[in-house]
Amino acid sequence: MPDNPFKGAILALIREFPLGLTEYDLIQRLQERDETFAVDGENADLALFRKHFLVMNALYQLQSELYDAGMYLSISPLDIRLEPVQASGLPSPPAENSAALRDYYLSWDNLLQTGSADVAAMLRRFHARYLALDERQKAMQTLELPADARWETIKQTYRRLAAQHHPDKGGDPARFRAIRAAYEILLQCYSM
Repeated sequence: MPDNPFKGAILALIREFPLGLTEYDLIQRLQERDETFAVDGENADLALFRKHFLVMNALYQLQSELYDAGMYLSISPLDIRLEPVQASGLPSPPAENSAALRDYYLSWDNLLQTGSADVAAMLRRFHARYLALDERQKAMQTLELPADARWETIKQTYRRLAAQHHPDKGGDPARFRAIRAAYEILLQCYSM
């Protein structure tokens, strides 16, 4: 595995901020200190993907190296920090994050073979999932249900509210349509 050229600068930043950094802060500070990190590209999303990949690759390389030296590098997009390994049980490097994620970022082929179209597809999938979660939350609120309601509860609540607000029974047509639309969204979410 090739050595990441930004590993030293990233380690210096992590040590400079012992209370932790977000990935965003790490990238911003790295760009301020090293103009070669400003990955140029005609596509801004692709350039951002490359910066993200280089940071994650360096972090995972450092995580293994530092663990062997008695330090644990905790990697989370919102909290990157170095802690001493203690007998009380910080996990070994691969255990904190899924092995698949770690393996993805440690493979340079994933950086080299990812183009603008791939990044656009990743962003579309991300936005579709995000919107689906947002729609699901609104649908649960429309049905007056908690976010963790089980499917059987959703169906029972839908039937009760639909019967209560059905226009043929004197209910409000707009409220009935909202209830039906919420149920259709949840039906799609639970059938995925």
